[in-house]
Amino acid sequence: TLPGDSPSQKRFFDVIAMGCIPVVLAFDTSRSTTSVAGGFASNTSWHSPGGYPMGDVYPYAKGSNGTYPEEEIDYRSFVVEVYGGVGNVKPAIEALMENPGEIRRRQLMLRKYAPSFCYGMGRESHSYGDAFSNTLHH
Repeated sequence: TLPGDSPSQKRFFDVIAMGCIPVVLAFDTSRSTTSVAGGFASNTSWHSPGGYPMGDVYPYAKGSNGTYPEEEIDYRSFVVEVYGGVGNVKPAIEALMENPGEIRRRQLMLRKYAPSFCYGMGRESHSYGDAFSNTLHH
C-alpha cells in the first residue's frame, strides 16, 4: 500500500474524469462483503492485501446490491487489475499495449461510465446523467 493511500482517494476518479484507463493493484481479501449479486467477484481489494472488497468501496459497483442495477458501474470492464504487486505493473501494461482492440474496448466502456463521476455544466449538461443526478437517483 502506498503511504497515505486509501480506497476513497480522489485520484482514482480524477483518472477516470480525464479519460485515462485506471491501473490498480489487486489483492485477495477475505473480508465479508455485501457485493454478491450478478456473479460479481467480490473477493478482490484494490487497496491492500486483506483490504475492503472493491465492490464495497467504489460507488455504484456492479453487483453491489444497488437500488437500480441498470445504473451500476462495471469497473472491471475498463480498469486494469494488476495482481502480484508493483513489479507486475509494467508487464501488465506492456501486454495491454500489444492488444489495441482491448485498449479500445476499455476506452469505450470508460466513456460510457465517466459521466457518472463528473458534474455536468453548461447547456448540454442535462442531456446525460452525471454524478449529481446519480446521487439523487440513488
